[in-house]
Amino acid sequence: MQKRNKQGLSRSLERDFCIRLLILCCTLFVQEKLFAQESPFIMVLGTAQDGGYPHIGCNRTCCTAAWKQTTQQRFVVSLAIVDPIEKQWWLVEATPDIKAQLHLFQEQTKGKYPFLPKGILLTHAHMGHYTGLMQLGREALSSKGVEVYVLPKMAKFLENNGPWSQLVQLNNITLVSMDTNQLIKLSDQWQFRAMTVPHRDEFSETAGFSII
Repeated sequence: MQKRNKQGLSRSLERDFCIRLLILCCTLFVQEKLFAQESPFIMVLGTAQDGGYPHIGCNRTCCTAAWKQTTQQRFVVSLAIVDPIEKQWWLVEATPDIKAQLHLFQEQTKGKYPFLPKGILLTHAHMGHYTGLMQLGREALSSKGVEVYVLPKMAKFLENNGPWSQLVQLNNITLVSMDTNQLIKLSDQWQFRAMTVPHRDEFSETAGFSII
């Protein structure tokens, strides 16, 4: 009986391994097809709230596993808007994880696109959504003229407050101020509209994007 149970367990483990391997192969196949195609696509680069996951100071059960295993950690919410025809891409949000997210994008797309996005779309002035801009400054990448799409209050916030104002003055970034519901063309494949949405607007309005 014990031998039979061991054989059954062994078969179960083998079956589980085969299923996992099949899922992995299918995922890699779909991913390869996705990045090889000429259709525009969006890639998720982060899903967590401003503080990331695990959250600072969190020792609850929802965080303990993620502290121990980096594979369970999550970047702050961000998207890549990709145009395979023009070989350009745009980033939604400049998060505190931007350094890792730019690397992730390059890794996932096998270096087929420029390291920096052609532009960055910002929603509002909370830490998880714009503070990654500091990585574009002279202390780090020292970028040149990266377009940053913002609504008017957000534009004023960046222009009038350091260290963000220095990014503007040194032309590390170029602010593109938008009006609500204005149709912005990114490329022949992508365009979007910004709208204001309810949120805590301490330093700027909050934008939502309709990406077409």
